[in-house]
Order: sequence, then structure tokens, then C-alpha cells
Amino acid sequence: MDRQDNTTGAAPEPGAGDNGWIGWLQIAGVVALILVAGAITLWLSSSSDEGPAAAPEQPPAPVRVVQPDTGDHPIRIEATGTVTVTALVELAPQVGGRIIEVSGAARAGSAFEAGEVLFRIDPRDFEVAVSRARAALADARAALQNEQAQAAIARTEWESLYPDREITPLAAREPQLEAARARLLAAQADLDQARLNLERTAFSLPFAGRIAESRIEAGRLAGAGQSLGSAYDTASIEIVAPLAPEEITRLNEAVGRTVEITIEGTEASLQGRVARIGARLDDRTRFVDLYIQTDDVAALQPGLFADLSISGPTLGDVMVLPAAALPGLDTVRVLENGVIAERAVTVLDRPRGQVVVGRFDAADGVIVSALPEGAMGREAEIVDGDR
Repeated sequence: MDRQDNTTGAAPEPGAGDNGWIGWLQIAGVVALILVAGAITLWLSSSSDEGPAAAPEQPPAPVRVVQPDTGDHPIRIEATGTVTVTALVELAPQVGGRIIEVSGAARAGSAFEAGEVLFRIDPRDFEVAVSRARAALADARAALQNEQAQAAIARTEWESLYPDREITPLAAREPQLEAARARLLAAQADLDQARLNLERTAFSLPFAGRIAESRIEAGRLAGAGQSLGSAYDTASIEIVAPLAPEEITRLNEAVGRTVEITIEGTEASLQGRVARIGARLDDRTRFVDLYIQTDDVAALQPGLFADLSISGPTLGDVMVLPAAALPGLDTVRVLENGVIAERAVTVLDRPRGQVVVGRFDAADGVIVSALPEGAMGREAEIVDGDR
């Protein structure tokens, strides 16, 4: 019985000591992690107590400046126009017939003088009409003379029969006399018309010009009013230049302004003047036509282009700046004692690539280069400038 008790309570279970050490190691790791986290938190909080870091100092901004001069500025407007004519006149005879003679001036491109005969229509039919009208006039004149004689006889007879009574219009043959006078006037008018038609067989125009188009040929049968081509009066040549309304406003009374004209394909400069301004804006372009005339029309041909330089008024005591000097509508940036400042200006004119303003204090120069946001009041350094 004693041997059984010793056998059952003697030996411990294997592995019990290993499990205890593992537990202690895990607890130690957790404690170490907590201590490290606390240390990091204390370091971050201590560094935040020192306040925000100071912003780095900005270097001077590089700028380009110009120093404008004060003086007078003549306004000039550059434009392109087209040579044109006010109207083309049809080469249409007023009488019909066969063309028997054609002048060399009746060819397309030819010049002609006022009253020069360009072509003739066969006049024989019209000469016959003049002869008939002359005969009818002689007959009407004879008829009137006959009625006047009859009226004189009737008056004599009335006075012998009724010496104390006034003769009546019917007895004096006044209706017959009036009819005879009317026939005489009609015959005279017929003769004048026949002579006029005869004159019209020689076709001419009342102005000096050039032939734009011609279909006139000898032997052609032309009808009265039939167009055989077209011509234009050289005095009607003008240059039409479309301009924006604000450009015309810059001229301040555009009519009468002097214009320097350079015709396409030539280097010669012509002098002209603004004759009138169009009455309405173009529906598509919203431009107004400016009509320019010149006395030197020999070099002008309809359809040619012309470069125009229109002289406007002169602005006094102004400054001319590059267009880049105005970042806005009416302000400029200047360099004043090494610091960027702003000036308000009065804009008087905006020629191409420039702007004309009233005189202002430009300080150390007007800035013409781009500036970053928030540049006002910042120090700047000139890297390129016109001093």
C-alpha cells in the first residue's frame, strides 16, 4: 500500500516552465512599446512649443522698365482700302440701228475724253425722218397762214355787215386758228425729235473716263437701250476703307483729314483726303466705310488695294508707352525707390502696340514685364530697362 502512494505523486508535468517565460516576454514587449510611444509624444509636444518657423525672405523681383518721354503725339490710323468707282455707266445707245463705225477708244481698258464719239449707228433712217419732219413743219406753217388769211377775211366781212357789234370768236375763226397753231407746234417738236435722234446715232459720254467692258463691234445691230458694255468717270474714282467706329472717333472730325496712299504693286505715295463717311454700319463686320479721294487718279484702277495712313489730331503733353505697360484698363506699375507701386493713368489713344496716356509721375521707370501675384509693395531689381 505504501508503494502505490509514492508512485502516483512523484514526477512534475513536462513543459510547464516554458509557458511561464513566454508570457513574461510578451508583457515586457507591450510595456516597451508604450514607453517608446510616450517618449515620441513628449518630443513632439516640446518641439511644437517653440512656435511656427519664420517664412523665408523673398528675393527682389526681376523687372524690366522704360522711362517714357513727355511730348506731342500725332494720331495716325493705318488702314487698307479698295479702289472703286461710284457707279459704272452702261454703254447703251438711245436709238437703235446697225453700228457702222467704232472708235479705238471704245475698246475695254481704253481712255476717252468727254464728248468723244465712241461709235456711230447708221444715220440714214434718221436723216429721212428729219426730212419728213421738216416737210410736215412746212405744211403746218402753210396751214396756219391759210387760217390766218381766212380769219382776216371773216373779220372784214363781219365789220361790213355789223359795224356796231363785236365779232364773235366763232366768226373770227379762232378755234381753227388755235388748231393750226397746235399743229405747227407739234410739227416743230417732231422735227426737233428727229434731229435729236439723228444726233444720237453718234454715241458719246459727257465725261472723261475709261471703258470697263465693251461688246461694241462694227456691223452689230443694236437696239435702243441695249447695253453694249460699261464705262466709268475717272473723276468718280475713290478709295473705300472700312474702319471700326472707335477708329473714326480717334480722328475727331474725319472728313477733310489728310491721307497718305500707297497703291498695291507700287512704291509711289499719293496724297488724298477723306471725302465722306458711310451712313451706316455693315451688318456683318460692324465697320463704317470711309471714302477717300485723290487728284492723282491716273495710277488708280478699280479693284486695286491701297495702304492708307490717315492723319488725325495731335495730342499735346502726353506719354507714349508700350502696350505691355498697362496690365489693366487705366493703371500702370512703376518702380519707386526700389519698390513696386501702382499709378492710375488717363488713356488718350491706343495706337498699334502702344498706348498714349496723360502725363504722370513715372518714378524710377514704368514696369513692362509680367509680375507675380501679390507683387505690389515688393522690392524689385531692374534687369533690363530704358533709363
